[in-house]
Amino acid sequence: MMSAAAFLSTALVFLYITQSCSFICVSFTSPSSPIPMMQRRNRHTMYTQARVDYSAANEYIQAHYNISQYFHHNDCIETIHDGRRLQESCHNEREMLKENGLAIVASPMPKTQIIWSERDSVQQCYLPELERIINKLFPEKIIHLSFWNPMMRGESLEISRQRDQLLHIPTANIASLVHIDTDVGAYDSIEEFLAIIDNNRVQNDSLASSSSVIEDVTGDIVIGRKRFAILNFWRNIGETPVTQAPLSIYSSRYDGDVAFPDAAPNVEDSKWYMFPNATRDEVIVFYQYDRERDQPSDLWHCAIEVEEKESDSVHRRKSFDIRALIVFDDEVSDNNDRFSPERTSPVLSFEESGCFCDKQAVKRTGGEGK
Repeated sequence: MMSAAAFLSTALVFLYITQSCSFICVSFTSPSSPIPMMQRRNRHTMYTQARVDYSAANEYIQAHYNISQYFHHNDCIETIHDGRRLQESCHNEREMLKENGLAIVASPMPKTQIIWSERDSVQQCYLPELERIINKLFPEKIIHLSFWNPMMRGESLEISRQRDQLLHIPTANIASLVHIDTDVGAYDSIEEFLAIIDNNRVQNDSLASSSSVIEDVTGDIVIGRKRFAILNFWRNIGETPVTQAPLSIYSSRYDGDVAFPDAAPNVEDSKWYMFPNATRDEVIVFYQYDRERDQPSDLWHCAIEVEEKESDSVHRRKSFDIRALIVFDDEVSDNNDRFSPERTSPVLSFEESGCFCDKQAVKRTGGEGK
């Protein structure tokens, strides 16, 4: 059974590059010319329709925030839009991420194969590439960056044993139930949340000044009121483009100056997206939290079922995802701060929440996943 503290983080997230491990750099286009109005009007292109199961999300929010039927349905058919077409209507990946909370970024695989099941290989050959992407996506000054909760996922994988996770990357099946990775507001203190990161961290040396995330950033967040965000980096590590159980992400929009959990998404303005045929040379980036209220974040997501072709049966999905905590050198204003002491707190205690999440994990195929 997964620990209460670890599951709460998932219910709701040495810098040395050898030549053989280096990635090919990709360019980010600059917003030098306006996007044609017709292209912006056609940005929401339907790709498919799929069954979406909101039941676990509704149960979680009901238990933690006493909000009944946060999503209108427990189970329904939703229109899934083409994220690639949406991104074409933006100037670049940076604008796509800022406006919608998600983006797909070119990231060609290195010549030397990354061993995704081994922590050292991921640390030495993959984290530097993610740092490069982060620096491109966020030109603002970053004062801390930590990666944690690496996971290999697949339709044929099972939850790995805890003792296997010290040297090897954990494994899990995919999840077809809607969820978010990290409900930051549910923690009583920032130290409680940062302890989760410390316990599941993959060390990177460039922007971590000590062995403890708590020591590094608690003062910046609490006293300095620095902006911090949590992003998920999802990558196809299979040999073929993803056609089975693709990741689908809900870009949430709210009415007025509110965000999760204080209001439900506006169903007319919020939309489900997927990036069709995601390849090994791309990374899907999406927000799981941002302290700034006006940034689309807390993006619900799940694996969806699509119409299966005969050839797809031998190309089952296999993916790798990891979360990043980013602390920026920007102070959040009072009227835009989601992590203020007055933020909405859950009605369950930390221990009660852990018990709830342990029971709910049975409904998450393979425990946790995307």
